[in-house]
Amino acid sequence: MKYLIITLMTLFAGIPGLQAQFKPEMRPATPNNSPFKTQKPAPVLPAQPAVPAAQSPAWGGSGFRQFSSLPAPAKPATQNTLWMIKTSEKTGLPIYLRGQVRDLPQTGTQGSRESLEAQSFAFLEAAKAALQIRQPAEEFELTRLQTDPSGEHHLRFRQVFGGVPVYGSEIILHTRDGAPWLLNGRYFPTPENIETTPALPAETAVNIAMEDLGGKEKVKTLTDLERRFVAGEPVEKQLVLYPSETDLAHPTLAWHIRLAPNLTSRWTYFVNAQTGEILKAYSELCKFYHAEHGAHPGTPDVAPPPPTTANATDLLGITRTIDVFDHNGLFYMIDASRSMYSSVKSVFPDEPVGVIWTIDATNTSPANNNFSAQHVTSTNNTWNNPIAVSAHYNGGKAYEYFKNTFNRNSINGLGGNIVSFINVADENGGGMDNAFWNGAAMFYGNGDQAFNAPLAKALDVAGHEMSHGVIQATANLEYFGESGAINESFADVFGAMIDRDDWQMGEDISNPQVFPTGVLRDLSNPHNGGNSLNDPGYQPAHTSEQYTGNQDNGGVHINSGIPNRAYYLFATDIGKAKAEQIYYRALDLYLVKSSQFIDLRLAVIQAATDLHGANSPEVNAAKSAFDAVGIFDGTPNDPTVDVGINPGDDFILMTNRDYNGLWIFTPAGDAIANPLSNIAPQSKPGITDDGSQILYIADDNTMQRITIDWANGTFDQNQIHPDPVWRNVAVAKDGSRIAALTTDFDNLIWVFDFGKSEWQSFELYNPTTANGGITTGDVLYSDVLEFDFTGNWIMYDAFNALNNASGQNIDYWDIGFINVFDHNANNWADGFIFKLFSGLPERTSVGNPTFSKNSDYIIAFDLHDEFEDSYFLMGANIETGDLGTIFQNSDWSYPNYSVDDSRLVFNAEDFLGTPLLAFLNVGNDKISANGNASVYLEEAQWGVWFANGDRALVAASEVATGKPALTAFPNPASETLQVRFETTRPETVLLKMTDMTGRVVRQQQLESHAGTNQQTLALDGLPAGYYALTLQTKEGVASLKILKF
Repeated sequence: MKYLIITLMTLFAGIPGLQAQFKPEMRPATPNNSPFKTQKPAPVLPAQPAVPAAQSPAWGGSGFRQFSSLPAPAKPATQNTLWMIKTSEKTGLPIYLRGQVRDLPQTGTQGSRESLEAQSFAFLEAAKAALQIRQPAEEFELTRLQTDPSGEHHLRFRQVFGGVPVYGSEIILHTRDGAPWLLNGRYFPTPENIETTPALPAETAVNIAMEDLGGKEKVKTLTDLERRFVAGEPVEKQLVLYPSETDLAHPTLAWHIRLAPNLTSRWTYFVNAQTGEILKAYSELCKFYHAEHGAHPGTPDVAPPPPTTANATDLLGITRTIDVFDHNGLFYMIDASRSMYSSVKSVFPDEPVGVIWTIDATNTSPANNNFSAQHVTSTNNTWNNPIAVSAHYNGGKAYEYFKNTFNRNSINGLGGNIVSFINVADENGGGMDNAFWNGAAMFYGNGDQAFNAPLAKALDVAGHEMSHGVIQATANLEYFGESGAINESFADVFGAMIDRDDWQMGEDISNPQVFPTGVLRDLSNPHNGGNSLNDPGYQPAHTSEQYTGNQDNGGVHINSGIPNRAYYLFATDIGKAKAEQIYYRALDLYLVKSSQFIDLRLAVIQAATDLHGANSPEVNAAKSAFDAVGIFDGTPNDPTVDVGINPGDDFILMTNRDYNGLWIFTPAGDAIANPLSNIAPQSKPGITDDGSQILYIADDNTMQRITIDWANGTFDQNQIHPDPVWRNVAVAKDGSRIAALTTDFDNLIWVFDFGKSEWQSFELYNPTTANGGITTGDVLYSDVLEFDFTGNWIMYDAFNALNNASGQNIDYWDIGFINVFDHNANNWADGFIFKLFSGLPERTSVGNPTFSKNSDYIIAFDLHDEFEDSYFLMGANIETGDLGTIFQNSDWSYPNYSVDDSRLVFNAEDFLGTPLLAFLNVGNDKISANGNASVYLEEAQWGVWFANGDRALVAASEVATGKPALTAFPNPASETLQVRFETTRPETVLLKMTDMTGRVVRQQQLESHAGTNQQTLALDGLPAGYYALTLQTKEGVASLKILKF
């Protein structure tokens, strides 16, 4: 199940939406007031080994009033049916609904029209509350039954009321395994107080329409010969209920009249059957040049100007036909001609939806504060901008490939925009020697040294980078190690299939002075004219040559040569057309986030089996291809291992509706600490896994810790940092470190490690797929923080803004994961970041994430759809990429899992708008609902479920060993770098530094002694950017990422 937005019929249907309450508004940074601009914060007070024995008089008593179940719409006849729904933006009614109804009736012969009709009405009866239909059996009529080649059935119904058809209302029910399970179509809710007997005779209505039409068209009496060429009758009339999208329950009884005044015209009229008023009139004829004649009252809907084409020359000197958009006489490089385009959602020129869009970055860098982008425009539809033409044309070719080859609706599969930024500069203002996809858009540099032409020139570069969006919207392969190499390989594969005349990447732009073969990579020959990683363009072609260091995110661009070679062999054997279909199926259906090379082999073999059968030539070709590069059969990787449930008693920490204290209750609603603290929180508290320490930020911006001795029933609270400059804090499960945000509202997360007794700041950025560590600096600040089980990673949400110099800025919340600590080295990590979603639909935000208590690959989070102002509590399996809609809410939910992961506690409201905490059971997958929500405690908020037992959170097998210890400081560095490493005996070691293309920029061979060794590396003369520092010893290889500024 890989849905991005699927709505769920909820207990809160009909409750008015509220503005988000506690997502902070953007505030300007206040550097003059911040203590962190020149120095690190003061240390945090350590946790006390013993808690004062004073008994608190606050324990016991009753706090919140327990409440009954939330008000709900009428429940379906089958109580356990869970409906997955997509609603209309205009009506709010389902246009797509699916679910499994149990105990469907068996009437007549299985699969007969009688049986299918009876089962369909039982399905509609079960779904009637969601559909807002009172009596489905009386309000829908079966009009057609179709059976497809697979034996499944499709039943078409029209909507009627009192025997009168509801105009334009039709639904289709589809079967799976012979039983109805999916409904789609358009209809209206059961009408209210509607008269179905007309006061106006049909003949009178026809005369009214004919008289009106006489002022528009030539009306004549058709001859018998002419009547033969008129579709239907010259005059057709039917009594209908004519719906209104502004008053859904009160359609108008009307005569639907179709008139053919002559052979060149056909008109439709709706005449009020009570008053004779013309409700609407329009021409049905499809004309080459369409001029609308609207005769209904009010202002007619005016469609946006149609897309326009232009002929323009690209960087290859070829004249291309491109699609642009004419808005108020100014032509924009926006292609709105594709089927994904949404005229309803689009606002031109700055907010188009479903377009291919090229934007000029005006030689600025997205990493800098002065990043400025503007529309590419023309006053006369003449385009003397070959860079823009190439980017625009290539974006269209990439769209066409995925649409025509895999029927994929744009990069994200949801008709999302394909945006290309051209003339993107490096951070220092020079030419950017790269191109990258940042999860939302494509960014093209104009080249510097490695590339001697703008990167927008190369179709395979565009195909490669845009394919990353497809990869991350399907398997979402982690961009590190073998998973990242598979990610890069798929991007190369699809790039080569889009530009399919050769197996090379970047041959149109690569500088032969840097790459001797004149190409960046070669799928058919990964060595690419080189002999080792010291040679530009070289990649391993076999697992025996596989790079095992940490450079390049563990070799994502380096080791991609191995699966690249496998695909080349596979496609050469069976043909590109078959190979690309098998690979896409493997990516879409079988690979997960942490897949390794062996998983890729098994996925491709299974996809080939699905499409061509077991032991087919295609399956055998896949096996041979992977054998040839050293990827053999074995045990696939399973990253989804759970930890044991906390054995202690479980409780829920919370605040009240006024956020002026903290309380602890049992899940049954019994007060344990009433209150726990009268010091008001300004952010949701964090708590250690054993329930012994609670950390939060008070409303005066101080950092507070409550330490609980569960054995003696005592607790103590103190301020653990002297400065009132904080706005949120999280604590690691084992209490070993904390993460905090300051009132500066900047893009930094501060982490304090109690073992090291020091702070380290980590800058948030939006990662890209570019080789060279390119990032985009559009993260403004974070809000919610939570450590994973290891304490090495932090999950966070962040507010982002992309500046648009010529229009409205694009801002949204998203969710990321940042590596802050290296357990093996007992030192700070490099701040590597990956995002939960590579891109989000327009005007969609996600936030408030929380880990499952026992499965750190499962999370719950909030999703906000700004188009409909809808809030959804979602679940995600970040390994498989599966998503589930758990609950539709009226505001942010701030969810938290129960101790055994069987339930969620979250913020909600009752029908009076009273804030409360609600419970909802989740399924075995932990990301779907299992039944209906119920009220836990009224007037409570920010529930945190925890237990007070001890358990092991990380298995010993997860701790890696065998690498030599390597540290470097300062990092980032400017002029010199101090390198410290350890060896167990005297030996010769190799210390080298490479840039992100693999080019060695510093290298020293050293004689080490047993114990700690230190060496100084001079960095002067090196350009700013990311580098890999590698130490090779007899014990193994260790690497660090170094930032030179």
